[in-house]
Amino acid sequence: MRLRLGAAEDCSGDSVYVLDPATSTWVSLVDAVKVRKRKIEPDATRDIVALLALSLEERAVVADVAALAAAKKGKATPPPDRVPVTATSLRDAALFTKHMVDATKGFLPVALACGHAIQLVMGVVLAKKLRLPRALGPCGVPPYYTGNPKTIIKSGATSRWPSYVGKMDYELEVALINGATVSDEPSEEECARAVLEHGGFVLINDFSARDVQADEMTSVGFGFVKCKSFCTAMGSEVVTCDEFWAPGETGRLFDAPGLKAEVFVDGERWGPAGTTAEHKCCGIAAYAQHAARGEGLQPGEVLGLGTVPGCCGLEIGKWLKPGSTVEVRVEGLGSVTNVVGTPPPGANFRDLGRSAGQPTRLQTFVKLCVLAVVGPPLVFVLMVGGAAAALLWGGPQA
Repeated sequence: MRLRLGAAEDCSGDSVYVLDPATSTWVSLVDAVKVRKRKIEPDATRDIVALLALSLEERAVVADVAALAAAKKGKATPPPDRVPVTATSLRDAALFTKHMVDATKGFLPVALACGHAIQLVMGVVLAKKLRLPRALGPCGVPPYYTGNPKTIIKSGATSRWPSYVGKMDYELEVALINGATVSDEPSEEECARAVLEHGGFVLINDFSARDVQADEMTSVGFGFVKCKSFCTAMGSEVVTCDEFWAPGETGRLFDAPGLKAEVFVDGERWGPAGTTAEHKCCGIAAYAQHAARGEGLQPGEVLGLGTVPGCCGLEIGKWLKPGSTVEVRVEGLGSVTNVVGTPPPGANFRDLGRSAGQPTRLQTFVKLCVLAVVGPPLVFVLMVGGAAAALLWGGPQA
């Protein structure tokens, strides 16, 4: 079932629109129930999350109502773009392992350019891996960060470029909209059932500040703080999970060849076409299970699955510019297009909170290098001088 949010024809407020596959027309549920007197939960006709919360049997009634009303009420054109749900939370994972490997390689020059040479060298010396997070090697649990649901924008809106950001990037992702109530200690089977019966997929573009991300990964220690929280673009169309996915990671989403994914910037395709069938570190049900541990999951929470390999600038060494038009496309989920905004005047993230007279990172780095080069020889000379003085000392005078 394909869903969008629009305005009811009777001007009574929002309405969920359902695509009738037989006629390829969009039907307003608020208006359809007036034509075909069938009992549907009123909230489900106006809110996509409430519709996802319905049982499969109740959703079948919705599909039947839409099909019966399509001839009289169907529209060939979908309602205008808008954010389809009001997200109550936003988590974003890194499930695709190839993206993590390739992104880590792309991160090395970014981290070096941002003054993190010492952290990288010490990471090698101490045999600790650069985390993105858990970018290298196997991960024990699905890695994800918590984003800001209040900064989700629609396709067609201008994306924010904060003043402190220097390197702006895009990330094409498929996200899961949860419509179920999941317990705080769920089994994987419970989560699989929740995804299949009450989940919806939507396309998102996770705008990312890569220079800020490099700093937060290597120095702050609290994970992603300001590098991801400022803007996420969400597509207008939601597809119920049962169309693309089934337990066991089967279905069009992950079965080869998967769904084709592409990114275009100013009309030019950036990078090769990707696919959602790439290898993942875990399945969707296991990811939802981990997200719910100790917290539970409530309807309206959004879980990003991670960047489709090849579908971010970090992997191909390209960065967005102010005024760029970036479009992400996934077969079966539509597209999301946004114009990148212009950053307002302000300090770069490396200068935020630095008081007047405080040394810069470069000055601190030079000092450490000088100490590393001059210190050991100076200490050696002093030790040799002390030893020679001890040998030449004739003892106390009588």
